[in-house]
Amino acid sequence: MERTTLNKVLEGKTLRYTFFLLLALFVGTFLVVQGFIVYHGQKKETKKPDVLIILGAKLYGERPSPALLRRLETGLELLRAHPNALVIVSGGQGADELISEAEAMKRYLLEQGIEEHRILVEDASTSTYENMKNSMALLKEASPEDSLEALSFGVVTNDFHIFRSVLTAKEMGMKAFGVPAKTPPSITVTSHLREYLSVLKYLLLDRQAPFFHLFR
Repeated sequence: MERTTLNKVLEGKTLRYTFFLLLALFVGTFLVVQGFIVYHGQKKETKKPDVLIILGAKLYGERPSPALLRRLETGLELLRAHPNALVIVSGGQGADELISEAEAMKRYLLEQGIEEHRILVEDASTSTYENMKNSMALLKEASPEDSLEALSFGVVTNDFHIFRSVLTAKEMGMKAFGVPAKTPPSITVTSHLREYLSVLKYLLLDRQAPFFHLFR
C-alpha cells in the first residue's frame, strides 16, 4: 500500500514538473518571438525601394478588409513618394472571395492614380512563402534583362507580419526591408497569437537559410 501511494505521489510530481516545464518553454519562446515581431514591426526604414511587394489579406467579397486597406494605404504613400518604383500586388483568391486579393489591390491602386504599367499582378499565392517565390518569378519574367539581386525590395504588410515576411524574402535572395502598416485593433491580439505559431513553424520546419541572414 505504501509503495503504491509513493508511486502515485511521484507520478503526480512528474506530471506537475512536466506541465510547468512546458509552460515555461511556451512563455519563454512566446516572449522571444513576440520581441522580434514587435521590434521589426515598429522598425522604420528610409531606404528607397525599386520594387514594392504588397502582400494580400482577406477580402469581403471584392472589397479589401481593414487589414488589407491599411497595407494598400501604406504602399500607396510609398509609391507616390517614389514614382519610378514598380509594385507587385501578391495574393490569391480565398474560398469566400469573389476575386483574387491581387486583383482587388490592383483596382484600388488604379483608382488612386497609380499607372497600370507600374503594377504587376501575382494572383496565385496562398502563403507568405508563395508570395515571395511567385513574385520573384513574375518579376524575372517581366524583366529578364534586369539583375534582381541589385534591386531593393520593400515588403508591405501589417506590422505583426513584417518579421516573417522579410525573413522569407531574404531567404529568396532579395535585398528586402519591411514597410509596416498598422494592424486594426480588432484583430491585433489574434494576429499576434497566430503569428507566434507561424514564426515557430517557419524557424523550426520551413527555414532553409541560416537565421543570421535576417541581419544582413
